[in-house]
Amino acid sequence: MDSFPSVDEELLKTLPPVLRAVVRALGFGRAREWLADHGGVNVTIPAFRTQALDLEPEELARLRVTLAPHLDAAGRCWLPKADKLFLRVRDAQIRQDRRHASINTLARQNRLSSRQILNICRDDDDRQYDLF
Repeated sequence: MDSFPSVDEELLKTLPPVLRAVVRALGFGRAREWLADHGGVNVTIPAFRTQALDLEPEELARLRVTLAPHLDAAGRCWLPKADKLFLRVRDAQIRQDRRHASINTLARQNRLSSRQILNICRDDDDRQYDLF
């Protein structure tokens, strides 16, 4: 099996488990493309290559490894929609940029309201308090 694609570990930490497994197996760009076509439904991950999932043999093998804890007895799991990936990445970037930019600047840059920016940043603050 080929080596896994390089993925930012900080990004992976922000993702829910199934999405993390897909991104780890396929890389961010390929995961985004693949989930745009196959996300949002319950999908069977076959043991052998099939045209139905548009995966190369090594991609399928990596996906089976990373998704193994999430597959049911029939080899199925629910895949999140690609928009969940974009939201997680966007929110992580907003939290990072908040250290250097104002709420209003971030709202304009991301085409969100200042209230949405505050809520995204507040979610981060709430997570930090849960550590103690």
